[in-house]
Amino acid sequence: MGYDYDLTHNRIMESAMKHFMDKGFLGASIRQICKDAGVTNGAFYAHFDSKEDLFTRIVKPVVDGMQKLYDEENVQYMDIKSADDAKSALEQTFSSNRILIGYLYEHADIFRLILTAGTGTVYENFVDNLAKEEAANTVEFLKICSQHIGNTDVISETLIRNISHFFVSSVFDGFIAGKTEEEVVHDTEVTSEFCLAGIRHFMGM
Repeated sequence: MGYDYDLTHNRIMESAMKHFMDKGFLGASIRQICKDAGVTNGAFYAHFDSKEDLFTRIVKPVVDGMQKLYDEENVQYMDIKSADDAKSALEQTFSSNRILIGYLYEHADIFRLILTAGTGTVYENFVDNLAKEEAANTVEFLKICSQHIGNTDVISETLIRNISHFFVSSVFDGFIAGKTEEEVVHDTEVTSEFCLAGIRHFMGM
């Protein structure tokens, strides 16, 4: 029973990946997914509550893994006790993150699925939501820095949102365009230097 359950589960997941990639979430049908998996619609509902539940269970473990890595990296930048700490953290905050980009490419199929087939799911604004989270963390970071470095208030939240979206998009736009991991790392390094130069200027660093 356990083996058959797992086998059926995996067949549905594999079939769904293909149909979601070919037709998008909205265009894929449970009936066709089940047909190609060699299972009945009844069997489908023994494993998944809905088509969106199926999509979510395919991508969520990978998204959660990226979130964990991001949170671990972000924590490092919030322990600011001096102006030197703030300057050092600022340099690192806007540097390209090889760990996260490596993770993106390690799970390329799942992220391609999210970015190209996720319309109609909770992941359809995946990049925008990442950019919003990055902006919120940057705002918090600059508040902490303001205790040790002046002029942080000249950088508005609107500007931070724009910078964050620019930075996050530089990663995912290159990925979707078919660039290699090293090409995306290079692009984000250039983007980081560009953004950092502007922030240094505004903060008088």
